[in-house]
Amino acid sequence: MLSWGYVVPVALLVCLGTVYAAATNEVDERTIRGMVDQAVARLNKGDVSAFDDFWDENADYVGVDGTLIKGRAQMQAFFRKMAESSAGHQIVSVEQIRFITPELATVDGSWTVTGARGADGKVLAPIKGRGFEVVQKRNGKWRFIATREMVIFKGN
Repeated sequence: MLSWGYVVPVALLVCLGTVYAAATNEVDERTIRGMVDQAVARLNKGDVSAFDDFWDENADYVGVDGTLIKGRAQMQAFFRKMAESSAGHQIVSVEQIRFITPELATVDGSWTVTGARGADGKVLAPIKGRGFEVVQKRNGKWRFIATREMVIFKGN
């Protein structure tokens, strides 16, 4: 026989747990959005040390050309080289953060690069794309573990 004396405390615990989880997700979402903003701002300045602060040591990155880059050190080298060859400026918009677990989330967004230069040195038209990241929380700190970039091609 089920007693109301047990149902009410259990229901209260479930409700409090739900409120706590929602509050935690809000804090974590703000943290992740802040990471994206800070990383882009620093990379726009050519500061590849942003990888040390926001990406996991074993993270990987797939660029718009399909190249897979493994590890933070290789990602830094790639972005350092890119920053030297192109003076583009990136603007991003995080559209959605989805929590798979309390320690794992995906980030979807769009980006635009302006001021990039082609091999001939001429300024290119703005380049638009989408990005997808997987972030993981370890020891209380969020880090990007996988980044995927794609260009949006539109017909004439």
